[in-house]
Amino acid sequence: MAEKKRKLENPPEDVAATEPEGKKAKRESKKEGKKDKKDKKDKKDKKRKVQDVDVVSIEDKETELKEKKDKKEKRDKKDKGDKKEKKEKQEPKEKKSKDGLADDEEQPTAKANGAEPEPEISKDAPDAMDIDGEEEVKETSGKEKKKKKGKKAKKAKSQEEQEQTGEQGNPQSEEKEKAEQGSKQTVAPKQKAARFIVFVGNLPYSANTESLSAHFEKIQPISVRVATQPDKPTKCRGFGFVEFDNYDRMKTCLKLYHHSSFDDGKYPPRRINVELTAGGGGKSEHRKAKIEYKNQKLAEERKRQAKETKTEKVNKAKAEEKPNDDYANIHPSRRPRMA
Repeated sequence: MAEKKRKLENPPEDVAATEPEGKKAKRESKKEGKKDKKDKKDKKDKKRKVQDVDVVSIEDKETELKEKKDKKEKRDKKDKGDKKEKKEKQEPKEKKSKDGLADDEEQPTAKANGAEPEPEISKDAPDAMDIDGEEEVKETSGKEKKKKKGKKAKKAKSQEEQEQTGEQGNPQSEEKEKAEQGSKQTVAPKQKAARFIVFVGNLPYSANTESLSAHFEKIQPISVRVATQPDKPTKCRGFGFVEFDNYDRMKTCLKLYHHSSFDDGKYPPRRINVELTAGGGGKSEHRKAKIEYKNQKLAEERKRQAKETKTEKVNKAKAEEKPNDDYANIHPSRRPRMA
């Protein structure tokens, strides 16, 4: 009872004053901790709201872009469809115009032959038909599809029949095929005959066909041509062409008459060059490349032949240097018995 009386006598301010300082500090620290927690929660809530807003804005942008793409695709499809319809409408009109031109051309021919002209078709009919152009296009497209299907079916039937006939081995079909192949072979164009022509260079200006043919008369050329100047037909340009009827004669010409001395009695004798060429004339790149390739091969063969001749000469010289031995053909082990 005494304690209760004391509490009633002492007001709450006096009680707070009488409390120790440690308890006050604890209460203040708790209040501050609660405030900090509230502030952190508020910040987190704000961040979440900002993130949600960003996500929503990104989604809205993506949806807008998708909508724009869809609109563009629809527009493109519509444009393509309109273009196709215009083309399909124009095609029957062009066909009709062509038919009309053909009829106009046929009418004067009929008049010339004495026949009566056909009655003219009224021009109002095509105008009325243009109104229902779409239906006509649909009908024509349906007919074309039917025709394509019919062609495919015919092809399939023909292939099946051919397979069956191939398995049975009909002699008539084989004979027909052979006859067709024979006709193709006969119709095939004939290949051009090979020509054996040789180029002759380093000729004197006084050279002519007579002197050149006399130089090559042993090989019996078919034709001899000397290039002359356009202003002076008697003056040679320094080269000519010799043609043979056989590959062997051309080969002997290249082998024996290359770097041979040409003497016509007017100029001092000089060494001429004999090389390969291609018939037909002209200055095309294909012809030049062909001639270069031929002459490269010829030069390689000539180098090889020159090496062979050199080796032969060296061997002959060595054989001549050796003294004559009576027992050259006898084995060395038997030579002392022969002495």
